[in-house]
Amino acid sequence: MKDKMELLWNSIVNYSKKNGFSIYYSTDVDIVISFEWDKRMGGAAKFLKNARDSGIKSIVLSIKHFEDEDMDCSTVDCKKYQNKIAEIDIMYIFNDVGYKYHEEADWFSELNTFSIDDLLEENDEKKILPLTREVNEKSVDSLVQDMIQYFNYDLADNINDDLDGHMRSFWMYKGINFDFPIEQDLKLKIDKVNREARRKIENNRKSEERQRLLKLIPAIINENLSNSEGIITREQLKSYLSEKGIKVQNSANIDYMYNSLLKELRIQNKKY
Repeated sequence: MKDKMELLWNSIVNYSKKNGFSIYYSTDVDIVISFEWDKRMGGAAKFLKNARDSGIKSIVLSIKHFEDEDMDCSTVDCKKYQNKIAEIDIMYIFNDVGYKYHEEADWFSELNTFSIDDLLEENDEKKILPLTREVNEKSVDSLVQDMIQYFNYDLADNINDDLDGHMRSFWMYKGINFDFPIEQDLKLKIDKVNREARRKIENNRKSEERQRLLKLIPAIINENLSNSEGIITREQLKSYLSEKGIKVQNSANIDYMYNSLLKELRIQNKKY
């Protein structure tokens, strides 16, 4: 009998083909990430329907099977999960922004879950050693995912306060004590995870800021700042943002916003 994840995968593929999506299969769907679908609004079918209604023609599907070499199986019988579907991702690009749906098997979530409270229980030393081994054995990509998940769930309210400090906190949570010397190979791995996680977090921030700026365009046009030729200058745009107290962290987003603003003005002035 097929399990829940196999049935879900089959339904996703069948729905996608039935609705005319071009399907690309990939092992990596974290390019330009993206906004992740809130499953309180519906499951995979709702996500795909939303994509179809938005005029999306192409989607990326990713499926990952469980491999016990990426997991600490010292206290859990991992053999029963071997080659089972552990994770499924769907992604599409709309207006240069990625939108993603993620699903993972319940048993896989349980195997991956470590909470800070667990580290505060008795026999801390017994718990820290498996965590340190996990850092040594897990791939860089898996640790990057762990770090971002840790930030999203444990530090969601103050992720922007001190990124370096939060990264240090994550490694302590994983059993790494920076007060003692760390082997060179492990240090290089930690540095690589930090760089990759930082890149993805900064891409997220850039994408989120860009979307906030684009939502301001209708209000800017309604302010009637355009000149006799129906054009708003870049300096007028910057002045508007300054007067509204809107700070832009990524300068490239100003360029993107300005080009989008001009495009909308040309459309409204029928000069596009």
